[in-house]
Amino acid sequence: MLSFGLTVAAIGMGVVFLELVLLIFIIKGISLFAGTIEKRRNRTDKQQVNHQEATETNLKIEAHEDNDEIIAVIAAAVASMSQGTAYVKAIRCLPGTNAPAWSYAGRSETMNLRQECY
Repeated sequence: MLSFGLTVAAIGMGVVFLELVLLIFIIKGISLFAGTIEKRRNRTDKQQVNHQEATETNLKIEAHEDNDEIIAVIAAAVASMSQGTAYVKAIRCLPGTNAPAWSYAGRSETMNLRQECY
C-alpha cells in the first residue's frame, strides 16, 4: 500500500514539474513576442515623431502667414458678439505657447464644464 501512495505522489509531482516547465516556456515565448511588437511600435513612433516635426515646422511657417486672417476672424467674432459696442485694440500671442490663447480658453472651459457634471 505504501508503494502505491509513493507512486501516485511521484507521478503527481512529476506532472506538476513538467507543467511548470511548460509554463516557463510559454511565458518566455509571450515575452519575446511582446518584445518584437514593442520594437515595431517604437520604430513607427519614431517615424511619426519625425513626420510630426516636419509638419510642425510647416505649420509654424503657415501660422505666421495666416495671422492676418486670424486677426480678422477674431475681430469679426468680437464685433458680432458685442453688436458693435466693443472693438479689438490688440491681439497678441502668449510667449511659450504653440496653440492660440483662445484654444487654451476653450479647453479649460470644456474641462470646467465636465467637472461640474461629476
